[in-house]
Amino acid sequence: MLERIQAKIEAYLEEVGSPQVLRMAQNLGMGKMLRSRLILTICAKHPKLVDFCAIIEMIQTASLLHDDVIDHAATRRGHESLNHAFGNTNAIMLGDIFYSKAFCALADFAKPIIEVVAQSVVALSRGEIKDTQMAQGFNPSQDFYIDMVADKSAALIVASSGGAALLAGLDFKKYAAFGHNFGIAFQIIDDLLDITQPKEVLGKPAFSDFKEGKSTLPYILLHQRLSPAEQGILRGYFKSPKEEAKLWCSEKFKEHNIIQATLQEAKAYTQKALEAIRGENNQALEAMALQVLERQF
Repeated sequence: MLERIQAKIEAYLEEVGSPQVLRMAQNLGMGKMLRSRLILTICAKHPKLVDFCAIIEMIQTASLLHDDVIDHAATRRGHESLNHAFGNTNAIMLGDIFYSKAFCALADFAKPIIEVVAQSVVALSRGEIKDTQMAQGFNPSQDFYIDMVADKSAALIVASSGGAALLAGLDFKKYAAFGHNFGIAFQIIDDLLDITQPKEVLGKPAFSDFKEGKSTLPYILLHQRLSPAEQGILRGYFKSPKEEAKLWCSEKFKEHNIIQATLQEAKAYTQKALEAIRGENNQALEAMALQVLERQF
């Protein structure tokens, strides 16, 4: 089914009538297609199921293209990022094409589905603005971090799970709540992997988030446990490319058991996701939620 979704995306892009667009899009790869797998686990059959998955994946791709430009990223999934290979202008415009084709296809769906997907794009854009704000200086607020993640990372997952529920005739609120908490847990684990996995696994240098100006949850939890003097040291290392910053943070993570503390936060959101769909008897979806905690990449 994932191959059919990819073929549908390629068909949408062929409609653009641009060999340059197709050539750039070929450099992107498929990715994990997490959102499509969620959709297929919630809604097994629907005449427009492949189309809906393709729409969600195109929106996700567009957001990543824009995100890489904002972050000045050189790699994506272990390969050269599109903005690095073709320039920022081409990356932005290809992202706009993905967005536009997605919304053209979305027009064929019922209004509730159009609204939930459109609102998710508003939310993820709002989250990107919050993330950019957070990059201006170290953010010690866990609440602000969760608020940003709920927008930037979880919103499209909410649209995926909630939209799939609408297609399947299931309770939208339950599956939207599942997606919200699942999405936050997924991002927390993503942040955790940055400090626990090597470059060969991540496809990017380890400990790169803090250096790039991201106040992720492990650093926020560490800040909460440090003395005022050490909090100042942590803030001083924010965005620092120095090896000593990485080594100091790594040592403090061990000293204050931050990896386990971060994992506990992810488990709490996973539990909320499972509680949201209690009684729905979807064991495959429950398994997906639990697998997030076991991610290695």
